[in-house]
Amino acid sequence: MTTLMGLSTRPGELGGFGPVITEVAERLVANNLTNPEARFSVGVTHPVTGRLLHLHPIPARFLRGLQAELVHARDQRCAWTTCRRPAATCHLDHNTEHAYGGSTSVDNIAPLCPRHHKAKTERDWKLHQTGPGEHTLTDPFGRSYSSRAPSLTDPVPASSAPPESATAAAGTAHDDLPPF
Repeated sequence: MTTLMGLSTRPGELGGFGPVITEVAERLVANNLTNPEARFSVGVTHPVTGRLLHLHPIPARFLRGLQAELVHARDQRCAWTTCRRPAATCHLDHNTEHAYGGSTSVDNIAPLCPRHHKAKTERDWKLHQTGPGEHTLTDPFGRSYSSRAPSLTDPVPASSAPPESATAAAGTAHDDLPPF
């Protein structure tokens, strides 16, 4: 950090590689600020010895790795009620915006295709996750719409399931429209 701020003449440190000159460190940071796969951390060093005392990761705003894959697999498609775009090709959007204190966690992230992400962000739509893969979408006039991810398993036949779970399984299978 002090190298990037011009307060130190010491080189930057590239994890897994070693020291790099200041100009290279500056370019690496500038070129990767918007890269969701880039990881940055701030090292606190002793002012006299220069030894590393603490290493603090800079908080991530984007869901990555297995958590992102979990959201894609769980939701399977855009969370917008009428959209069938595959989740793997969608943006992972905060239900409660990161800027307003929303956590970057599976419980606060939903896949939205670029078109519906823009509608939510710019046209005052609200998206709330009511359960894993279940969302309530509220339009600017206050009307609410529910969506649910398709079941990952075949529904349990009504004859072999207890009455309460048979009703739930049948509702899940019949509420889902075929993908187009």
